Amino acid sequence: MSDASRRATLLAHNAGTWEGWFVRCDGRGRELERFASLLTVQDQQGTIEAALTNRSSGSVRRMAFQQPPAEMQIDPRGHWSLGPDRIGAWPWVCELCLVVGPRRRRVVVRHGSEGLESLVLVWEARPGVVDPPPAAPLILSSRPLASEAAAVRLVWQPDPRLELETMAGPRGVGAEQVLLRWDPEGTAVQTLRRAYGSYGALIPLG
Repeated sequence: MSDASRRATLLAHNAGTWEGWFVRCDGRGRELERFASLLTVQDQQGTIEAALTNRSSGSVRRMAFQQPPAEMQIDPRGHWSLGPDRIGAWPWVCELCLVVGPRRRRVVVRHGSEGLESLVLVWEARPGVVDPPPAAPLILSSRPLASEAAAVRLVWQPDPRLELETMAGPRGVGAEQVLLRWDPEGTAVQTLRRAYGSYGALIPLG
C-alpha cells in the first residue's frame, strides 16, 4: 500500500468525532480508573491532527503528522496498530484499533521487562450512537493460550464480544503478538494483530 493509500484509508474510516470511554487496568486485569473521552481527527491543510479530551479532567492531548508513521500498520478495512518497529527485553507499548462503521474498539498494551504492566481498553462510537463499556469496576480474567511457541500468551475477554491476546511474561523464543478480536453485531468478526518475529522485528501485515 502506497503512502497516499495508507493515509487515505486511515482517514476514510477514522476521521471525524468519536465519543467514548477509556478504562485502565493493571497487569492482572483489575480496573484502576475510567473516564469519558472526546476524540476529533481532522485533515487540516495536509496535516492529520488528533485531539483527545478527557471529559473528567478537561485535559487535552494532541498529535499531528502529515503521513502515518512508517511503524503504523494500516489494514485496508481501516483498522490500524502502532508501536515500536522492534521489541526486546526493554519495556514497550503498542496500540491496536478496530473500526466498524460508527463504532471502534481500541487497546493500549504496556509491556514491562518482566511481563504485562497495564491494559487500556477503549469503547468508542460516533456521536448519537449508544455503545457503552461494561459496568464498573471491570475485572478481567485471563486464560493461557495453547501455543507451540516458547513465549507464553494470555487471552482476555473485556466483554462477551471482545477478546484480547497479550504476552504474559518476558520475551521468549519465536514469534510474539498482540491480537484484538471483535464480534460486532450485524457483521463479520474483525481481527487485527501486531506481530514480531523471533529476533524482535515487526512482521508486516498479511
